[in-house]
Parts: sequence; C-alpha cells; structure tokens
Amino acid sequence: MSNNKKLGNDFESRFCEILYSEGFWVHNLAQNSAGQPADVIAARNGKTYLIDCKVCSNRGFALSRMEENQDLSMELWKDTGNGDGWFAILLPGGQIYMIPHFVIKAMRNSQSSMSEAEIHECGTPLYKWMKKK
Repeated sequence: MSNNKKLGNDFESRFCEILYSEGFWVHNLAQNSAGQPADVIAARNGKTYLIDCKVCSNRGFALSRMEENQDLSMELWKDTGNGDGWFAILLPGGQIYMIPHFVIKAMRNSQSSMSEAEIHECGTPLYKWMKKK
C-alpha cells in the first residue's frame, strides 16, 4: 500500500472514531475497484451526511482532487433531499476542517487549489461542525 493511501485510510478511520465518540452513527465505505463517491456516511439527530476525507500534506488542497463521480454523487445526494455533501480536510498539524461540496465546486470554477488560509476561511473546524449537527 502506498504511503498516501495509508495516510488516507488512517485518517478515514480516525475521523470515523471521532464522529462515533460524539454520538454519530458512522459507516466507513470500503473502497472497491469501481471506487466510491465518498468515504463516510454519518448520521445523527435525523440527518445523514455524505463525507469524503482528504489529507493535505503540502499546506493546501488541489481542487482537482474532487473527482467527477464525487461531484455528481454529491449533487444527486443534495437533489434527493439529503443536504450538502462534505469534504473533511486534514491539515498538517492535525486540524480537521469541514467544507461543503458547493464551496469546493464554486472555488474550482476560478482557481486550481485552496490555500491553508482559504481552508480556514471557508471551512468549519470539525468540533464546531459537530456541535451544529
């Protein structure tokens, strides 16, 4: 397994443990050969969240990392009444920020990446996101 794949898998597992410890029902979707449109489905208080986990090791997030199947699936998720899809972004130093799909999509129309400062500005720290959900 490549180091990047291991980092991603480790983050997904840790992310699920954090959500579970805060009272979410959580399912980590197993990656199959066809690929999955997201990594995690989480639910709490009658709401369900489709979440893709991304590790940023270079102080930014390349917007091209949102794959077409993720974009289309998150659009359909919202269109069928499930709310926004989310990206959980792990920054160097261990901070996790939640960014809604529509923000990633809008930014991708005008730039190729998000800086760490833009992630802080456009995202919500995980602990604040969980309190709202």
